[in-house]
Amino acid sequence: MRLYICREKEEPKPFKIAIIGAGPAGLSAAGYLACRGYEVHVYEKMSEGGGMVAFGIPEARIPIRTVREGVKDLERLGVNFHFRTKVVYDSPRELGDEWAEHFVSLERLLGEFDAILIATGAWRPRKLKVPGADLPSIYDALSLLHHIKMARIGYYPWDRIPDLKGKHIVVIGAGYTAVDVAIEGRLLGAEKITMVYRRGLEHSYAKTEIRKLIEEGVEFIEFATPVRIIGDERVHGVEFARTKIEEGNVVTTDERFILDADIVAYAIGQLPTSPIREVVCANEKILKEAGIFFAGDVVAPRNIGTAMREGKAKAKEIEEWLLKKAPKKVFPVPVAARLISEVVSGRC
Repeated sequence: MRLYICREKEEPKPFKIAIIGAGPAGLSAAGYLACRGYEVHVYEKMSEGGGMVAFGIPEARIPIRTVREGVKDLERLGVNFHFRTKVVYDSPRELGDEWAEHFVSLERLLGEFDAILIATGAWRPRKLKVPGADLPSIYDALSLLHHIKMARIGYYPWDRIPDLKGKHIVVIGAGYTAVDVAIEGRLLGAEKITMVYRRGLEHSYAKTEIRKLIEEGVEFIEFATPVRIIGDERVHGVEFARTKIEEGNVVTTDERFILDADIVAYAIGQLPTSPIREVVCANEKILKEAGIFFAGDVVAPRNIGTAMREGKAKAKEIEEWLLKKAPKKVFPVPVAARLISEVVSGRC
């Protein structure tokens, strides 16, 4: 997986850049900046690079070896990786944090680096908020995929993974994460997989992949949303309400139906996981003046190609900022820390 192509590395430049997060956006930015001669340090809480490409997307779609090859290319280019290291400011715990052995404060990086790129992705799944959602055998799709991938590449034993063989899996959602659950479910021997989406198939940006799954035997139900999980000590089924679209919005109707289920996986979106938990009124502009930039899923959901392109574009923006503003030391560290504090408290 070519994360960045560099024909010839330029002469060293007198600036250091920290990149937080080793997913597609962060790695693409690291490659560009290293190629341009900047000293680049990448901080990543997992044990190796790749982000969700390495630790969430099924091995059948993107083998881990291709990601590792791309990271090795960046190391040869001079990128410095700090794995198992999480950068914190006011971050809550998130998926994958158990791999972090070292914790570095954002304030420390502000003092050591001339610019910082936050590309930490979206590792926090949105929760399904219906009665019964806390029953056993109810999984957020992101965590389920992460654990399956970790078993496939040798980090976890298979006894940590739910047994899907012969089961009926109901997948709530119709994005790429939902598609990946269906793919893994089939590979792990599920007897039946039903995907349910609150909009129509044509509204899904993964509709091409879903059509292929339908041809392979996956059932797809559109215009329905879950209202409760049925079960006692384990899940037995899911009650859905039919939906319709009115003026672009999803509206729930009074029509109901029930699907039997052994396992439910909900893929209803992820939340950004920046070390700055609440960037509510900065619009990136205030933090940019402090030398802090953002790229990838931490801003909004991206596919891999878009994230890589944005990482490179943001790296160019960082370079322009360094050459025009950083030498003037517009915002020394104490001022930058105050700006962050104002953003977090909502006073900006």
